Amino acid sequence: MTNPFQWEHPKAMDYNDTIRRRIIGYDLIFELMKDLIDASIEQPEHITIVGAGGGQELSTLLPLLPAAHFKAIDPSSTMLALAEQRLVAEELSGDVAYIEEELIAMKLEPADLVTCHLVLHFLPTVALKKALLHEIAMHVKVGGTVYLSSINGDLEDAAFQQTLTAWGKAMIRNGVKEHQWQAFRASFGDTLMPISTTELLKLCDEVGLQIRHAYFRAYHIEAFCLERVK
Repeated sequence: MTNPFQWEHPKAMDYNDTIRRRIIGYDLIFELMKDLIDASIEQPEHITIVGAGGGQELSTLLPLLPAAHFKAIDPSSTMLALAEQRLVAEELSGDVAYIEEELIAMKLEPADLVTCHLVLHFLPTVALKKALLHEIAMHVKVGGTVYLSSINGDLEDAAFQQTLTAWGKAMIRNGVKEHQWQAFRASFGDTLMPISTTELLKLCDEVGLQIRHAYFRAYHIEAFCLERVK
């Protein structure tokens, strides 16, 4: 099956528009994250963004934390270019290192805060998901914070299929074409491989990440604030 999420395809440059049409509450995931960070007693100085292509995290956090040091990691040169272009268009600047690489290949000092939004469900196996969560945990300080969002759910559950149908109606209202919605739906079990929320949080616990806040949910799109405890 053709992957509807081809990050090196020229259409990837339309990502910031298409993702908002597909992911219900996309902007809220980041705005609520920003509010939680702003409410924190200690502001993070070193931030690592896993899957930084598109620039949403940088666009959200640079105005809040102008003196912070950002590492923007993404394996796609196209998506990193999009992030850079977005900051130029929004006239934002700061200490940002763009790194075209997988996190697992990086040897970075642990950060105060790590974000990983809407990445985990692309990994095809539980083992790979756990490996990424382990790398995220190793790249944040003990006591540091991780913001994680993903599509979660049991593909075999009838309730999942029901809410997926409702999700499609929202996408079409947002301007997604019928054939695009059908391609998105068909990608579940192929290029989108979610796991249940229970299983996700179990994996987080196993790698030393414990939940502070479950701060967003719309259908099967969920976002969490986690702390590295070991």
